[in-house]
Amino acid sequence: MKKYLIFGFVLLAVVGLTLGAVSAEGWSFNFGSSSSSNSDGGEMDFTNGVLKLQGVEFKIPDGYKENESAQKLAMAADDIPGAKASLTEFVKDGQQIVVKVFFGDDKFTSISGTKDTDVNKTIAGIDGVYNNQSYSDGSVEFKFLKDGKIADVIAPDDATLESIIK
Repeated sequence: MKKYLIFGFVLLAVVGLTLGAVSAEGWSFNFGSSSSSNSDGGEMDFTNGVLKLQGVEFKIPDGYKENESAQKLAMAADDIPGAKASLTEFVKDGQQIVVKVFFGDDKFTSISGTKDTDVNKTIAGIDGVYNNQSYSDGSVEFKFLKDGKIADVIAPDDATLESIIK
């Protein structure tokens, strides 16, 4: 009888540890999508090629795969006092797309360039700040306001950039 009781406790402990590890790992059985959030206000969802980051939508071109280890949700934005930033990246054949959204308790109402090579530009009907001279690999960057947040996209070229923000 004692052996059965000990065996029962060991079995219960193993099942408890296994279920705890699975839930701590954050397993999801949603194929073709990923979703993350945290208690600091970070939210990210990538489903069917559409990234929704802090409520701002981006269309990620076919063939790009998300680098989930690069995800950051609601981290302190060192370059914007009092703001937080969420970001993720996508890669394909050595090319990289980085998408960031800056947000805070107060909504952003304007955006300006911070580099000498930044220029005001309209892309896909969206006014923002564009830079095509800051990256040695030829990548381009575009920052714009959306719903009181600053969206920042770095893409391999202008055509890819435009397809992401449309």
